[in-house]
Amino acid sequence: MLAAATAVLAGTAGQPAEAEVQVTQTPGVDVSNFQGTVNFRRVKASGRAFAIVLATDGTSFTSPDFRSQYRGAKAAGLVRGAYHFARPGRSSAASQANRFLDVVGGTRDGVTLPPVVDLEFNPNGSACYGLSARQTVAWVKAFLARVKARTGRNAIIYTGPGYWNQCAAGSRAFSASHPLWTADYGVSAPHRYGGWSFYTIWQHTSSGSVPGISGRVDLDRFNGSRARLRALARS
Repeated sequence: MLAAATAVLAGTAGQPAEAEVQVTQTPGVDVSNFQGTVNFRRVKASGRAFAIVLATDGTSFTSPDFRSQYRGAKAAGLVRGAYHFARPGRSSAASQANRFLDVVGGTRDGVTLPPVVDLEFNPNGSACYGLSARQTVAWVKAFLARVKARTGRNAIIYTGPGYWNQCAAGSRAFSASHPLWTADYGVSAPHRYGGWSFYTIWQHTSSGSVPGISGRVDLDRFNGSRARLRALARS
C-alpha cells in the first residue's frame, strides 16, 4: 500500500501571481512512515518549530509510525499536526474523515494544528479519481464539514496549484475559512490560486535534509512568526 506520505507534488501549474509572503518565516517538516523513527529533539534543535505527521491514507491505511511520531513531536516541544491523504471517490468523505479523526484523537491541547486534508493527484490511477470538478469540490466540502462537526475546527487544506486548478477547477469556495498548505517547488514564492491571497504553510521541497531524520524529507515554512504558529495551534 502506497502511504503517499511525503505527498506527491500536487502540481506546479498555477496563476502567475504569487501568494503573499510575510517577512518572518518559521521552518518545519512533515513526515510519514517513509521516515520511520524520528529524533524530534534533534529536529527542534536544528531550528524547526513544527512537524506535521501522516496519520491515515484513504479507506484503510494507517501509518505504523503515526503514534510514535505524533507523540514524539509533542514531547520534543514542537507544534505538531496530523494529515489524511484523501482518496476522493473511493469512499464517502465522511467515512474517511471519521477514520482519520478516530486515529488522531483530540486536537484541542494548545500545541496541535487543525486537522489537515491532503488533496493531490491520484498516484495509482485517474488523476482526479474519476471525479468531475463539481464532485471533487462537493467531496472536499463534506470532509471539511465532518471535521468541523467533530472538532469545532476549520481544517487546513494541503494541495498544489496543479491539482487544484485541474481537479477542483480552481474553486474559491474554501479560501475564506480554511488555511492553505501549498506544495509549490522551484519558485521564489508560491503561486496564487483558489482565491487564497496568502498561504499559511508552504512545502517548498521534498528533498530536504534535517538532523534527526534519516533520508530526504519535506521541508515547510509557516508564513509568519512562531507566535502566530502557536496561535493557530490554539485556535
